[in-house]
Amino acid sequence: MKMTMKGRARRLAAIAGAGAMLVGLAACSSDAPEDSNATSEATTIEFDANGRPILDDEYSLQVAAAAGVEVDTTAFKKEPPYTIAAVVQGPTNGWGTTFDAVMLDAFESSGKVKDLIYVPWEFSTENQVKGIQDAIAAKVDAILLTSLSRAGLVSAVEEAEQAGIPVVTCLAGVQSDAYTAEVSRDIPLMGFATADDIAQRLDGSGKVVMLNGIAGADAAEFWRSGALAAFSQYPDIEIVSEQYADWDAAKALEVMRTVVAQNPDVDAIWVGGLEMGPSVVEAYDEAGVELPLIAGTNPTNGFLRIAIDEDIEFSAAPFPPGAAQECVNTVFNVLDGTPVPKYTDVIDVMDGVAPYTEKDAEKYYEPAFNDDFVGPKVAADEVYINAGFGR
Repeated sequence: MKMTMKGRARRLAAIAGAGAMLVGLAACSSDAPEDSNATSEATTIEFDANGRPILDDEYSLQVAAAAGVEVDTTAFKKEPPYTIAAVVQGPTNGWGTTFDAVMLDAFESSGKVKDLIYVPWEFSTENQVKGIQDAIAAKVDAILLTSLSRAGLVSAVEEAEQAGIPVVTCLAGVQSDAYTAEVSRDIPLMGFATADDIAQRLDGSGKVVMLNGIAGADAAEFWRSGALAAFSQYPDIEIVSEQYADWDAAKALEVMRTVVAQNPDVDAIWVGGLEMGPSVVEAYDEAGVELPLIAGTNPTNGFLRIAIDEDIEFSAAPFPPGAAQECVNTVFNVLDGTPVPKYTDVIDVMDGVAPYTEKDAEKYYEPAFNDDFVGPKVAADEVYINAGFGR
């Protein structure tokens, strides 16, 4: 399998939290609101037949529209070997490096790919647009896309659709129905589930701090909107501080030092990206203040290690980069002419993706891997060791 690299493909084992998963980046960071956001009246959330909350954000509405839709892929049926473009995040941190390790292993071990055009996003929507346009010009058989911006990639994906090239979006989609299939995690639901767990553990009453990723980033804002929807059900939950820390360990530590000094008696911290979790723990340890309950999304191996070592109570919803394996399988199903779901939530097809608590920390912690690794593990150990995750 020949690999063509476009852009600066940096093979890094990122420092945990030093530039977190940036799925859906749509704006630069900004200072967070500091005003208290106490909820005065409870909001009634309705649930579907599967017990999932019915949310009204743009992402949730698109997922709802795609649910149960089967895509006829006979028009894309081709014989291997294939030429495929992977327009993805790239190894900018542990999440992206884990994703690439799994994706590249899945493509290579299949024996079905003769040429892989690899385009890391370089934190630029324009770079992804150009990557898709170049892939169209190269007449690739399929595109696997982890989009930097749901809105910013719409035109490029529509161009691919018009060119007859299937696009499988993987863990970050587009604000359009021009894609062929999406394999992802219900991002707002992740925020909802972890925030709801906080509220229930607090018996519906308490002071909460929210620590978000990058202001304007799709993942950060959808995690946040889901969490706020959950908290809105409990009128006695008071959000005493809400901050953005850019999924950056150093900035998260700085932000949390101030939060702890100003609000030393909070009952819980909700974290939209638990790569910032170790910084939360460090801020409390430095201040000599008892650590409150922690809940959030995207737990890293480093967070689990600290949670086990310090006996931390937490609730976490994984955002699994190992889902790249399912995305690759979906690409092959499309090219085989096999019908595929328009939307697949990986919680329904992967083990270890459902939210869990401190009771399962040791189950999901991988002692053979370093803090940057993001589980669950879906490939052989050597795949991750070769990618730089060994201790």
